Order: sequence, then C-alpha cells, then structure tokens
Amino acid sequence: MIAEKYLIFFKNSFKSQITYRLATMMGLCGALVSLAIQISLWNVLIGTGTKQGTNLREMITYVMINAVVMALSKQNLANELGVEIRDGSVIMHLIRPLSFQLYLFSTMLGKNTYSLIVCALPVVLISCLFIGAALPPSPAYVFLFLILTVLGVCIMFQLIYITGLLAFWTQATWYLAFYLNAGVTFFGGTAIPLWFYPPFLRELSVVLPFRYITFEAIDYWLGKPPLSQAWRSIGIAALWAMLLFGIGHILWLRIQKNLTVNGG
Repeated sequence: MIAEKYLIFFKNSFKSQITYRLATMMGLCGALVSLAIQISLWNVLIGTGTKQGTNLREMITYVMINAVVMALSKQNLANELGVEIRDGSVIMHLIRPLSFQLYLFSTMLGKNTYSLIVCALPVVLISCLFIGAALPPSPAYVFLFLILTVLGVCIMFQLIYITGLLAFWTQATWYLAFYLNAGVTFFGGTAIPLWFYPPFLRELSVVLPFRYITFEAIDYWLGKPPLSQAWRSIGIAALWAMLLFGIGHILWLRIQKNLTVNGG
C-alpha cells in the first residue's frame, strides 16, 4: 500500500536519530534550561496574581504545551531542501514513484517524534510533577486541542516546505527561514502569548497562518475561547493548510517543469 511507503520513511527517520545520543542529551538539557528560564521569567511578571486574565499556572501550561507542539512541528527542512536544490541532488526525487511532499513530511515527522519523546515530553512530565499544569474544562476542549494541533503541524510543515522550494529561484533560504521564524515567533505567540498583544495585532494575527501553529490549540486547551467559536478557528486553520498545500504543490510542479526543460 502507498501509506506503507511513507511509514517506512517515518520509521527510518525515527531510528536515525537514536544514533545521536550526545545530541539528544544536549537537547534535553537545553529544553530543561529553557523551561526553567521561562518559568522564572513569568513567575516574576505574573507572580500570584493575573495578567490579561491569565494566572501563573496557565502561563506555565502554555510554555510546556508550546514546547511539545513546536518539537513536533519545527524542522530545519528549508535549509536542507535549499542545499539539495543548489547541488542538483533534488533531481533524484523526480524519479521516485512517490509524493515529494509526503516523503519530506514523513521524514520530518519521524525526526520530530523522536525529539518529542526524548526531549519535550520528559520536560513536561518533570514540570507537571513539581509544578502542576492547568487542565481543559471539558473533553470537548481536549478534542479541539488535538484537531488544531494536527492542523498546526501541517501548516508549519507547509510553510517550511514552501520556504525551501523558493531556493530554486533565490539560491539561498537562510534569510527566508529567518523571516519565517520571525513570523512564527511574533505572530504565532511562541515567545509571548497573543493575550498580551495590543488589540490591532491580535486582530491581524487572526488572518495570518502563524497563530494556528501552536497558539490556537493551546488557547482551547486552557478553555479561554467559547466553544461556539471553535468552528471559525478550525475553519481558518484548515483553509490555511489547504491553501499552503496548493501553493507548495504548484511550486513543485514549476520546479519539475523547469528541471525537465533545462535538463533536456
């Protein structure tokens, strides 16, 4: 079956990370230090009170879940893809009887799942054990969180994929990746939650894809939006996922056409 091909890529990608044990330990230590710094920072800013309707426990939960979702969705795929386009090795993907997007997605998901299990989840478990975490108000919010998390991972992948494909015209992606990361950090609320933003920036973030990578899912986990707004959040996130998928597909078709013409 077709799905079995991509499952093999997922497994191989997952297994390939096991050999980098030192990098894994460094990643785990880095995640613990980063979480400790963020908790200390928000403890100073919020303390025992509330800011914008958010208390310290909710803020710590936000930081932990954001780390988990980002571990599952973030990857240096754009730069790697840019290298393949510049050295011509991308041509090997043209002769493979499979979808280039799904191949990259399965390999990215394999690497990120390993990172999630060995780095992000241990940090979350340790934090929950010593600090605690805020739980969703009802199972409906858990369901919405899972749906929005899946859509967020798809949106992040498509953004990275498109950035990488643009190397066919720009010959470099490092600065494009920089702008993408800046957009995710600023309008995605990965550093500072959008609750603390001015109203006009919050409204602007609604029509951009970055908000739906992690923030929207965490917002529903904490039960802040009413359930009546869920259809809008899921609809916009799904629309962005489909739109970005279409853009990536069109770019790949253009690249295939140009490579065929130039290659003879």
